[in-house]
Amino acid sequence: MYLLVSFAAAFAGGVWRFVHVGAAPLVRLARLARLRALTCGSISVTTQFDGPARAVRGARLHLGEHCRLGREVLFETPGEGRIDIGANVRINQGTVIEAAAHVSIGEDCLIGEYVSIRDASHGMSTDRPMRLQDQESAPIVIGRDVWIGRGAAILKGVTIGDGAVIGANSVVTKDIPAFAVAAGAPANVIRMRTPAPPQPCDRPSRT
Repeated sequence: MYLLVSFAAAFAGGVWRFVHVGAAPLVRLARLARLRALTCGSISVTTQFDGPARAVRGARLHLGEHCRLGREVLFETPGEGRIDIGANVRINQGTVIEAAAHVSIGEDCLIGEYVSIRDASHGMSTDRPMRLQDQESAPIVIGRDVWIGRGAAILKGVTIGDGAVIGANSVVTKDIPAFAVAAGAPANVIRMRTPAPPQPCDRPSRT
Protein backbone atom coordinates (compact mmCIF):
# COMPACT_ATOMS: atom_id res chain seq x y z
CA MET A 1 0.00 0.00 0.00
CA TYR A 2 2.84 2.37 0.91
CA LEU A 3 4.54 1.70 -2.43
CA LEU A 4 1.27 2.33 -4.29
CA VAL A 5 0.74 5.66 -2.55
CA SER A 6 4.37 6.67 -3.19
CA PHE A 7 4.04 5.76 -6.86
CA ALA A 8 0.80 7.73 -7.17
CA ALA A 9 2.36 10.78 -5.51
CA ALA A 10 5.41 10.60 -7.78
CA PHE A 11 3.21 10.23 -10.87
CA ALA A 12 1.04 13.20 -9.86
CA GLY A 13 4.17 15.29 -9.26
CA GLY A 14 5.50 14.38 -12.68
CA VAL A 15 2.23 15.35 -14.34
CA TRP A 16 2.20 18.69 -12.48
CA ARG A 17 5.76 19.49 -13.58
CA PHE A 18 4.97 18.53 -17.17
CA VAL A 19 1.89 20.76 -17.29
CA HIS A 20 3.53 23.80 -15.68
CA VAL A 21 7.07 23.54 -17.04
CA GLY A 22 6.24 21.99 -20.37
CA ALA A 23 3.56 24.57 -21.10
CA ALA A 24 5.81 27.56 -20.34
CA PRO A 25 7.25 27.82 -23.89
CA LEU A 26 3.73 27.74 -25.33
CA VAL A 27 2.60 30.51 -22.97
CA ARG A 28 5.61 32.64 -23.92
CA LEU A 29 4.96 32.14 -27.64
CA ALA A 30 1.30 33.04 -27.18
CA ARG A 31 2.28 36.30 -25.42
CA LEU A 32 4.83 37.02 -28.15
CA ALA A 33 2.24 36.42 -30.88
CA ARG A 34 -0.26 38.71 -29.16
CA LEU A 35 2.25 41.55 -28.77
CA ARG A 36 3.31 41.19 -32.40
CA ALA A 37 -0.32 41.28 -33.50
CA LEU A 38 -0.88 44.55 -31.64
CA THR A 39 2.25 46.34 -32.87
CA CYS A 40 3.92 47.47 -36.08
CA GLY A 41 7.67 46.90 -36.14
CA SER A 42 9.74 43.98 -34.92
CA ILE A 43 9.57 41.97 -31.70
CA SER A 44 12.41 39.46 -31.34
CA VAL A 45 11.49 35.82 -30.89
CA THR A 46 13.93 35.79 -27.94
CA THR A 47 11.69 38.14 -25.90
CA GLN A 48 10.81 36.84 -22.43
CA PHE A 49 7.61 37.64 -20.53
CA ASP A 50 6.86 37.65 -16.80
CA GLY A 51 3.18 38.08 -17.67
CA PRO A 52 1.07 39.58 -20.43
CA ALA A 53 2.47 42.76 -22.00
CA ARG A 54 0.12 45.38 -23.46
CA ALA A 55 0.19 47.70 -26.45
CA VAL A 56 -2.30 50.12 -27.94
CA ARG A 57 -3.12 48.62 -31.33
CA GLY A 58 -0.81 49.83 -34.07
CA ALA A 59 2.01 50.90 -31.73
CA ARG A 60 5.28 51.28 -33.66
CA LEU A 61 7.72 49.25 -31.58
CA HIS A 62 11.15 47.75 -32.22
CA LEU A 63 12.36 45.40 -29.48
CA GLY A 64 15.92 44.05 -29.61
CA GLU A 65 17.19 40.57 -28.81
CA HIS A 66 16.82 38.98 -25.37
CA CYS A 67 14.63 41.64 -23.76
CA ARG A 68 12.40 40.77 -20.80
CA LEU A 69 9.04 42.40 -20.12
CA GLY A 70 7.24 42.46 -16.79
CA ARG A 71 3.52 41.99 -16.29
CA GLU A 72 1.31 44.75 -17.70
CA VAL A 73 4.08 46.74 -19.38
CA LEU A 74 2.32 49.10 -21.82
CA PHE A 75 3.54 50.54 -25.15
CA GLU A 76 1.74 53.35 -26.99
CA THR A 77 2.71 55.51 -29.98
CA PRO A 78 0.02 58.11 -30.74
CA GLY A 79 0.38 60.07 -33.96
CA GLU A 80 3.66 59.30 -35.72
CA GLY A 81 5.56 58.21 -32.63
CA ARG A 82 8.05 55.34 -32.47
CA ILE A 83 9.69 53.30 -29.69
CA ASP A 84 13.12 51.72 -30.28
CA ILE A 85 14.54 49.45 -27.55
CA GLY A 86 17.96 47.81 -27.76
CA ALA A 87 19.03 44.29 -26.83
CA ASN A 88 19.11 42.84 -23.30
CA VAL A 89 16.76 45.43 -21.80
CA ARG A 90 14.73 44.52 -18.68
CA ILE A 91 11.45 46.41 -18.24
CA ASN A 92 9.62 45.61 -15.02
CA GLN A 93 5.96 45.38 -14.09
CA GLY A 94 3.56 48.23 -14.80
CA THR A 95 5.94 50.47 -16.76
CA VAL A 96 4.35 52.73 -19.39
CA ILE A 97 6.30 53.87 -22.46
CA GLU A 98 4.49 56.35 -24.72
CA ALA A 99 6.03 58.04 -27.75
CA ALA A 100 4.27 60.76 -29.69
CA ALA A 101 7.62 61.60 -31.30
CA HIS A 102 10.38 59.08 -30.47
CA VAL A 103 11.59 57.16 -27.42
CA SER A 104 14.97 55.42 -27.76
CA ILE A 105 16.33 53.06 -25.07
CA GLY A 106 19.85 51.64 -25.43
CA GLU A 107 21.13 48.13 -24.79
CA ASP A 108 21.45 46.56 -21.33
CA CYS A 109 19.14 49.00 -19.54
CA LEU A 110 17.24 48.12 -16.36
CA ILE A 111 13.85 49.81 -15.85
CA GLY A 112 12.09 49.32 -12.52
CA GLU A 113 8.42 48.79 -11.75
CA TYR A 114 5.82 51.45 -12.58
CA VAL A 115 8.20 53.77 -14.43
CA SER A 116 6.59 56.34 -16.75
CA ILE A 117 8.47 57.30 -19.93
CA ARG A 118 6.38 59.78 -21.96
CA ASP A 119 7.69 62.17 -24.59
CA ALA A 120 4.61 64.46 -24.63
CA SER A 121 2.55 66.61 -22.29
CA HIS A 122 -0.59 68.73 -22.50
CA GLY A 123 -0.45 72.44 -23.13
CA MET A 124 -1.27 74.63 -20.09
CA SER A 125 -2.69 77.87 -21.49
CA THR A 126 -5.66 79.25 -19.55
CA ASP A 127 -7.99 79.90 -22.49
CA ARG A 128 -9.43 76.36 -22.51
CA PRO A 129 -9.39 73.16 -20.44
CA MET A 130 -6.06 71.33 -20.50
CA ARG A 131 -7.73 68.14 -21.69
CA LEU A 132 -8.68 69.96 -24.92
CA GLN A 133 -5.23 71.36 -25.64
CA ASP A 134 -2.73 69.97 -28.11
CA GLN A 135 0.12 67.91 -26.73
CA GLU A 136 3.69 69.14 -26.96
CA SER A 137 6.25 66.41 -27.70
CA ALA A 138 10.04 66.10 -27.84
CA PRO A 139 12.11 62.89 -28.20
CA ILE A 140 13.52 61.00 -25.22
CA VAL A 141 16.94 59.33 -25.55
CA ILE A 142 18.09 56.84 -22.88
CA GLY A 143 21.63 55.55 -23.39
CA ARG A 144 23.17 52.15 -22.82
CA ASP A 145 23.42 50.41 -19.43
CA VAL A 146 21.10 52.88 -17.67
CA TRP A 147 19.31 51.86 -14.46
CA ILE A 148 15.99 53.62 -13.79
CA GLY A 149 14.56 53.01 -10.32
CA ARG A 150 10.99 52.12 -9.39
CA GLY A 151 8.33 54.76 -9.95
CA ALA A 152 10.53 57.26 -11.80
CA ALA A 153 9.06 59.58 -14.44
CA ILE A 154 11.07 60.50 -17.54
CA LEU A 155 9.63 63.58 -19.24
CA LYS A 156 9.75 64.90 -22.80
CA GLY A 157 12.96 66.13 -24.41
CA VAL A 158 15.28 64.41 -21.91
CA THR A 159 18.56 62.65 -22.74
CA ILE A 160 20.05 60.26 -20.17
CA GLY A 161 23.67 59.35 -20.83
CA ASP A 162 25.23 55.89 -20.88
CA GLY A 163 25.72 54.23 -17.51
CA ALA A 164 23.56 56.70 -15.56
CA VAL A 165 21.43 55.72 -12.55
CA ILE A 166 18.05 57.34 -11.82
CA GLY A 167 16.80 56.99 -8.24
CA ALA A 168 13.39 55.57 -7.35
CA ASN A 169 10.44 58.01 -7.63
CA SER A 170 12.59 60.65 -9.35
CA VAL A 171 11.17 63.05 -11.95
CA VAL A 172 13.66 63.64 -14.76
CA THR A 173 13.00 67.01 -16.40
CA LYS A 174 16.46 67.78 -17.84
CA ASP A 175 19.42 65.94 -19.36
CA ILE A 176 21.45 63.64 -17.12
CA PRO A 177 25.12 63.10 -18.10
CA ALA A 178 26.74 59.72 -18.61
CA PHE A 179 27.67 57.80 -15.44
CA ALA A 180 25.80 60.23 -13.19
CA VAL A 181 23.63 59.15 -10.26
CA ALA A 182 20.56 61.42 -10.15
CA ALA A 183 17.61 61.54 -7.78
CA GLY A 184 14.81 63.82 -6.63
CA ALA A 185 11.83 65.71 -8.04
CA PRO A 186 13.12 67.30 -10.18
CA ALA A 187 16.10 64.96 -10.47
CA ASN A 188 19.56 66.40 -9.86
CA VAL A 189 22.98 64.79 -10.06
CA ILE A 190 24.08 63.72 -6.58
CA ARG A 191 27.32 62.00 -7.54
CA MET A 192 29.21 60.39 -10.41
CA ARG A 193 29.97 56.74 -10.86
CA THR A 194 33.72 56.13 -11.00
CA PRO A 195 35.40 53.32 -12.92
CA ALA A 196 36.54 50.34 -10.86
CA PRO A 197 40.28 50.40 -10.17
CA PRO A 198 42.36 47.96 -12.22
CA GLN A 199 42.89 44.61 -10.57
CA PRO A 200 46.46 43.50 -9.87
CA CYS A 201 47.82 40.70 -12.00
CA ASP A 202 47.81 37.38 -10.12
CA ARG A 203 50.31 35.67 -12.42
CA PRO A 204 53.50 34.58 -10.66
CA SER A 205 56.54 36.49 -11.78
CA ARG A 206 59.16 34.66 -13.81
CA THR A 207 62.66 34.45 -12.42
